[in-house]
Amino acid sequence: MLTQERIPIAGLLDGYEAALTRMGYSVVTKLSYIQCAVMIIRKHENQGLEFLDPEIISGYSREIDERYYSGGINEYYHSRLKREIERFARYADSGNCGARPSPLSGARVKLSSEFARIAEDFLSGNYHPNTRCDMRWTIYRYFSWLEEQGFRNMENVGLIHLQKFLLFISEKYAPGSVHNMRLYLKKLYGFLFASGYSESDYQELLSFTVNREKRVIPTLPKEDIAKLLDSIDRNSVKGKRNYAIMLLGTVLGLRACDVVALKLTDIDWIRGEIKVKQAKTGNFVALPLTQDVGEALKDYILNARPRADTDAVFLRIQAPHTALATAAALGVVYNECCAAVGLPRSHRFHNLRRALGTSMISNGVSVYDVAQVFGDQDVESVKPYLAVDYEHLKMCALPFDGIAPLGGEA
Repeated sequence: MLTQERIPIAGLLDGYEAALTRMGYSVVTKLSYIQCAVMIIRKHENQGLEFLDPEIISGYSREIDERYYSGGINEYYHSRLKREIERFARYADSGNCGARPSPLSGARVKLSSEFARIAEDFLSGNYHPNTRCDMRWTIYRYFSWLEEQGFRNMENVGLIHLQKFLLFISEKYAPGSVHNMRLYLKKLYGFLFASGYSESDYQELLSFTVNREKRVIPTLPKEDIAKLLDSIDRNSVKGKRNYAIMLLGTVLGLRACDVVALKLTDIDWIRGEIKVKQAKTGNFVALPLTQDVGEALKDYILNARPRADTDAVFLRIQAPHTALATAAALGVVYNECCAAVGLPRSHRFHNLRRALGTSMISNGVSVYDVAQVFGDQDVESVKPYLAVDYEHLKMCALPFDGIAPLGGEA
């Protein structure tokens, strides 16, 4: 996998981010690639290594294989991770990230001219680029399946064919993938019905619930968050920057991608607000510029932020003083804070947002209010915080009165 010897780890991640940026990858795509690279770097750091070890990279690749063969991940995710490992190893070895994917990412099959025209008409709607990519994959997969059944257009395609396709994907893909494909098919048939391609939108059929396995991730205790913040040296340039970053996650619950994208013009000092267009949802949200967050931002911007030809708030410490490339950089900040106070090492900057959401729920704030504060349109995105609200969950526990124990003497 590696042909060169003694490739230093120091600076490798920053160089990889810069190379991906030059290739024109989107923020979300870069985040996916960087997360895999971070895992590889972390495995080296855990063993105190300063140079890349091909055996560790191969071992991580074998871990991915084992997860796939044991049923832990599906075929698509397994293939994607393997490609990302190879991409990072290729960059480390040669400085080359490989060719940029086609702008039609997700459309790996050739369709008949009629199906291709319908697909592109549908996808020309006002969708987020990442959503459009996922939708394209689903729509092309569906139309490709119809072609395998002998169809070249939507004529004579009816209820029975849609039902058969749903059975097909339920056997082939993981529940999470089936859930997403069902949502996109529902949007597609709304378009097909409105455009006269289908006799029905089949909204009732496509409204079934997919039961997906969800992990209950423990929340970060308040005392641990306090330790993380206290560990930062606020007298240094790096410390001033990192403290402001951590407060934005702790106090306002901003996602890492939104902190990285924060501009100087997003801070309204007069009204005391921070206005953010969320990368995940595309929604605008106005958050209060609390005194502690405001003071931290002011201290960094006035006393530590390098002079640079960019309006990004947070910049690299070392030259060139460009904006942070991806949200993965904040994972590194969070990981350093964890290591400084002896907490388990983690790159999950999102833990801060989760802790804030859980704290709000525990203090009696409704899920609807939390969703509004976090800029989520769907309260389902907030409901996971209920799973770790142990005090209120105790109130839902049913008594065992009247249930006699079996299998032994009292």
